Amino acid sequence: MKLLRIVLFLICWSPLFGSQPDQRETVSRIASNLMCRCGCPHLIGVCGDECGLAPQLIQKITEMVAAGQQEGQVYSAFETEFGASVLAVPKAEGFNLLAWILPFASLLAGVVVIFVTVRKLRPDETLDEMEGKSGQIDEKYRKLLEKEVNE
Repeated sequence: MKLLRIVLFLICWSPLFGSQPDQRETVSRIASNLMCRCGCPHLIGVCGDECGLAPQLIQKITEMVAAGQQEGQVYSAFETEFGASVLAVPKAEGFNLLAWILPFASLLAGVVVIFVTVRKLRPDETLDEMEGKSGQIDEKYRKLLEKEVNE
């Protein structure tokens, strides 16, 4: 019976079995994924104390999380209020899909261009083959020269 209580206690308090993340961690994670609206190019969680808006936004996030809203709901509420530019990472949909695809497509195109350029710059014949042919050409002209000299 004691062993059963110990096992149940460990299961209930184990972080692997449904433990809720700390509210401060959730607020911090959300604040690090949203851009500050004061005009600076910083995340809400990074924006300095001189910013008058960041503490208000963090307070708003804290209230929303305390009210039981999930991260996705908080992001949606901020996106509705401030627009899509409040999200630090654009959603992978519509025109924003270019922000996800274009860097990889550009990298692939660059690799193809480099590969094709290197292939075209590489000589068709190796040096050994060229030496063999030049020796044959020299021999041909040498015989022709000898023939003309003898005549």
